[in-house]
Amino acid sequence: MTNPLLARFIPEARELLQVSASGLLKLERNPTDETAINEVFRAVHTIKGSSGLFDALALTRLVHAAEDLLGEVRSDALQIDSSLVDMLLDSLDQVGQWIDELERRSALPADADGVAHRMATQLRQRLGAQDDAPDGGEPADGPHEAAPLGADPAPIEDVATLPPALLARLPAAACLDAFRRACGGQAVHLVRYAPEAGCFFNGTDPLQAIQQVPEALALDIAAAEPWGPLEDLDPYQCNLHFSLLTAAPRPEIEQAMRYELDQITIASVRPRDFVRITGEASDGPIWEDFREAASAFLAAGRHDELRQAVSALRSVAGPTLWRRQALDWLEVALLAAEPDPGLVAALVAAAGSGRFDPVPAAPAPAAPAPAPAPAPQSAPQAADSRQELARSVLASQHRALEQAGYDADRLASVGTVVGNVLLSLGRDADRTAIQAAFEAAREARSVAPVLSALSAVLDGTPLHRTEAAPALPAALPQAFEEAAPVAGAKEPEGRIAAKSLKVDQAKIDLLMNLIGELVVSKNALPFLAKRAEETYASREMSREIKEQYAVIDRLAQEMQGAIMQVRMLPVSEIFDRFPRLVRDLARKLGKRIDLALEGEDTAADKTIIEALGDPLLHIVRNSLDHGLESPDERRAAGKSATARILLKARQEADSVVIEVQDNGRGIDPVRIRAAAIAKGVIGQEEADRLSDQEAINLIYRPGFSTAAEISDLSGRGVGMDVVLTTVEKLGGQVSVSSRLGEGTTTRLALPLSMAVTRIMIVEAAGSLYGVPMDMIVETVRVPRERIRMIKKAETFVLRETIIPLLRLSRLLHLPDQPRGEADAAVLVCHVNGRRVGLIIDNFREGMDVILKPLEGVLTGIGGYAGTTLLGDGRVLLVLDLRELL
Repeated sequence: MTNPLLARFIPEARELLQVSASGLLKLERNPTDETAINEVFRAVHTIKGSSGLFDALALTRLVHAAEDLLGEVRSDALQIDSSLVDMLLDSLDQVGQWIDELERRSALPADADGVAHRMATQLRQRLGAQDDAPDGGEPADGPHEAAPLGADPAPIEDVATLPPALLARLPAAACLDAFRRACGGQAVHLVRYAPEAGCFFNGTDPLQAIQQVPEALALDIAAAEPWGPLEDLDPYQCNLHFSLLTAAPRPEIEQAMRYELDQITIASVRPRDFVRITGEASDGPIWEDFREAASAFLAAGRHDELRQAVSALRSVAGPTLWRRQALDWLEVALLAAEPDPGLVAALVAAAGSGRFDPVPAAPAPAAPAPAPAPAPQSAPQAADSRQELARSVLASQHRALEQAGYDADRLASVGTVVGNVLLSLGRDADRTAIQAAFEAAREARSVAPVLSALSAVLDGTPLHRTEAAPALPAALPQAFEEAAPVAGAKEPEGRIAAKSLKVDQAKIDLLMNLIGELVVSKNALPFLAKRAEETYASREMSREIKEQYAVIDRLAQEMQGAIMQVRMLPVSEIFDRFPRLVRDLARKLGKRIDLALEGEDTAADKTIIEALGDPLLHIVRNSLDHGLESPDERRAAGKSATARILLKARQEADSVVIEVQDNGRGIDPVRIRAAAIAKGVIGQEEADRLSDQEAINLIYRPGFSTAAEISDLSGRGVGMDVVLTTVEKLGGQVSVSSRLGEGTTTRLALPLSMAVTRIMIVEAAGSLYGVPMDMIVETVRVPRERIRMIKKAETFVLRETIIPLLRLSRLLHLPDQPRGEADAAVLVCHVNGRRVGLIIDNFREGMDVILKPLEGVLTGIGGYAGTTLLGDGRVLLVLDLRELL
């Protein structure tokens, strides 16, 4: 992706889509929530405005239809309901898929126009109108019956449906030019633009907007309503309608007016609609003779001789005569590759009789090839247009401040507009100076510093006027979009500089890797201190190295903590996806479910947050399908018909704990045992020995399911085992508790971070190994006489608890090396829900390490979590006790 604007738009659009979806779910529960509807409307409006900067017309059209629908809901003209929410959510989902395509290919898929047409039509049906674009992308402008996808395109609206005076107001020379183009086979359109009366408050300049339409031939501006007395004139209300004649293809017109599609009407104009003959009346036999001869030529199809007759008569007729001007139109009509016989006959009759009678349209010829796109504006012209527009905006803000005087709200608004304009032009120095002037104005409560700074910028800028219509800079629409105040909202007294900075995730990961390498390098200092003392007998040098190690260790820990804070994400990143999921699945299952979220601000490392999505998805789906009853079942059990699921997050010490609670039917241990036996997960004998809690834990066995039949939600025997596997790989634990008839709680406990791992180095069979600290309960030295044999297993008693013992060397298939010591070094660990003691040769130091997974031919070796480097350069294997035991 090379477009920097598109790179900014994609993540912002995804955030806005999430805001929209969450707001729609709030509206479904409370249709009168004005805050929610305003939030959704603003989010969709922003997506629509920003998408217009890119070649994504289908996306803009679909979002525009959704915005229109939300506008009706916002104005209380339309009542929101579940079916309407479904339609809007489906539309936003489609927009999300297109944004993914934009990220991958910087373009929409080939079928985007057809999909946009179909979905926008469905949305507009709720408004009583439809998006009448054909399946290819050109929307017509009046209400028509929606054509099915793949049908013939809907006819373009005819100019006859517009007021006849629109063409009559256009200059005759422009109409003749348009007539020449139309006779030559080029499509000519009349664009009627009726901006909203309050368009200025939306940051819209209607004249600037209509001037963006390319290949303009003529522009007429008229009052929409009669002008009243001057003293009643409201300069902030637009009372203008615009009529533009253009030779641009329809898609280019729509692209240019993409922000105002609901205020324009585009109509194709037939050649005969342009004919307007003026001039002085005249008479004489020469005209009647011409009519007879021309009619004969026309009837015989002798167009060349007819052209010669017209040319000969034009050369002797006065240019101001009405009949001579009829010849002008006739000459142009005869230039067409296939002259329209009816039109030519009517113009011949007009030249002979002095009266023009409109004729019915002849059968339309084959559709002409699209006109070539206008040549791109040269770089100097584009730069002049950009500077001209910037000068115009800055001058208007100068006048506004000069007239209004000091007003904190107006000053803040002007500051935003001016800053965005200078930012779009890349004039950072001027922008900094302007910002300082605004600060001074706020302190002095006077606009004088700002007026002085604006005048200096305007006077010192080498700007040149150009006759070309100013082209809006690519970055400026977004700047105005951001600067436009929300209706009814007030700007703050003063703008506070942004305190947050968006940084690419890869850069944070790089910092984390670097701090990890620093931690590893730091660990070399104790080895160096030991070497200085033992090899070189320099105790003083050893002491100094240890002192520096303490300083570096403190700084490294602070840096690690600071970077970890940057990497932390709130659990709302994953919680936000569940309201939509629960709603959709509840409707599918015919259940009434209320989802509650708690602790969304709880933060954890982004690696943990990103990995938690799938486990939580399986747990919530399991609760929806198995745990929660239907409304009838709940009423029969004396419960509320609406079930409840609670997603709750909190931080405990160095862990983040997430609980999923439901008040459903709970887990029946008897049924679990029967299902496990039936599916061959365990045998009857083993099932009989299980406690109720152990039976409940069977839901995490691979292949286990209580579903009677397979559906798209459950029954395949995968899901809960994925939860256990994923969470344990993250270094976390899963537990489930349930009470029959009351509900189930699933608890996930995970470390706050996985970037740096704390380990203890232990010695076994003459080699060093690492054991993760989060699995170690304590270290003890046990007198060998206290080690007892129970059957064939070694054990010892620790505070009245029997701890089974295992020798680490045997687990690793290494030869024992008796040390002859009176005490055995035992590492007491908590593994797979039970305590176990590991007999090792010796304890060594603990340290922070960056754990690297096994790669290449070592990838499939079990029992090892990964490797790390020691300070002296040796590779240390870190054990995975869950697999070993």
